[in-house]
Amino acid sequence: MISWTKRAALLTCCSLFLLTAAPLPSASAAVTSRAALPPFPVTLNGVDLDSAHSKYPFLYMNSITYMPLTWNHLQSLNIKSHWSEEEGLMIMPNGDYPPPIQEGPPEQDLSDKRNAAAFSVKRLNQRLWINGTVIDNETEPYPFLTFRDVVYMPLTWRYVHELLHLEIRWDADNGLTLVGGQNVMGPVAGEDDHALYFSSMLLDPAKGVLKMDKSTYLMTWKNRESVKSLVDHTRTATPPYGGKPADVIRKDRNLYYGGQLLYTLTDSDVWEAADYGPPVHTYTEFDAGRQGVIVTVNLRLPLPVIGPYHGTTYNFLVRSGKVSRLEHFNSRLSRVIPNPDGSVWIAVDRLPSRHGYEIGSARIGLMDPEGRIRLVNELLDEADVRALGLQNPDLPNPAGADGSLYVVMSGYTWEGEKKDTAGLYTLNTKLETERLTHSAAGDYYMDKNRGLYWLKGNNTIENVMSHEIHSWFDYELVRMDSPY
Repeated sequence: MISWTKRAALLTCCSLFLLTAAPLPSASAAVTSRAALPPFPVTLNGVDLDSAHSKYPFLYMNSITYMPLTWNHLQSLNIKSHWSEEEGLMIMPNGDYPPPIQEGPPEQDLSDKRNAAAFSVKRLNQRLWINGTVIDNETEPYPFLTFRDVVYMPLTWRYVHELLHLEIRWDADNGLTLVGGQNVMGPVAGEDDHALYFSSMLLDPAKGVLKMDKSTYLMTWKNRESVKSLVDHTRTATPPYGGKPADVIRKDRNLYYGGQLLYTLTDSDVWEAADYGPPVHTYTEFDAGRQGVIVTVNLRLPLPVIGPYHGTTYNFLVRSGKVSRLEHFNSRLSRVIPNPDGSVWIAVDRLPSRHGYEIGSARIGLMDPEGRIRLVNELLDEADVRALGLQNPDLPNPAGADGSLYVVMSGYTWEGEKKDTAGLYTLNTKLETERLTHSAAGDYYMDKNRGLYWLKGNNTIENVMSHEIHSWFDYELVRMDSPY
């Protein structure tokens, strides 16, 4: 395991390389420059690289590190590459599922001959794509290079982190650290007072769940049966403020709650699937404090569908003898949280889909003491604003004592345009935000004590408050039989 107590700033000191077996273009028109070996240690997935004896060493030029795209490096980082005359060189993360497990450390291409201190390198003269993004190598301030007939990639934050989803860090003591292609550690499956439990991508049932001590970050294996009750509780228990079954009465097409007409079903609401029958109705009520009650009506056809199916949902505020529909909320609410100042949070977590999550499904609204609701997504022009802790049944209240939430913004507008707002924020009841991180990649988790963890992928987790970062390599976890 490796850990850091500070996140390093590396935008001016890191870059990545790639080797491909594809034929390189003629070097006659290529621009020649001088590069050197990195003046600091370089570590790839826990292995200290021997730059002095490597056949394809990492290089350093213009304050940027370059990585050779060799077969060994691509395999270790779980990166795919493809070359053709028409498209040029294409580099992308390996999206295979289940993901490959790195059962051994990276292999090095070493030579008995010691490398010189400096080398002549050439600018790559061909078309480039990284994860679907076209790279104009002629205008890039840190271009792709070739050396010893191998393509070298600059380890800029954009290429490494944003496009290839790798972890890269630099500090004066440890030099450059690159982590990628690590897939054993899955999402949080549950927690207790002292530990977080993570799903495992290994097939061995004895290594079905990883237990991480919250204080020491020590990992131990647990078999699935030993934590089944904890995992089932996390998956199925209703969290506080998560609603309870509502006493809704149906008369023909009319739905009544507390003697008041709530909703009249339309033709599409009562349509029946020929072989499966009418829609199944689920009614849930949420206490909105002094604002009244919010009632959810969910209609779900009993169809044998592939992937998540959420049905049709309507939400209604019942307040002071009046019923009004919540037009901005068309899915089941996750939590309705009354605040000390009389306002009420209305929160919906992101909805799972066959290939991730439905864009625009994570929403937050704030109802003021007069019953007016402001949609935070609309106010901030964010497609998804996700409150943390909504699905944790052991978390008493996702909101703090002052009513503030921790939220993750997607960084995309309502129209789907990307903007520089992705990350973790605090959101108070005045609808003021404070930015804590600058990325929504991976996943964020709030534990039962409102502790915040950033699951960054690549078996890497960061304690958001202390900035401690811990990583585990696949080959370490595969070989692990006892705590370490």
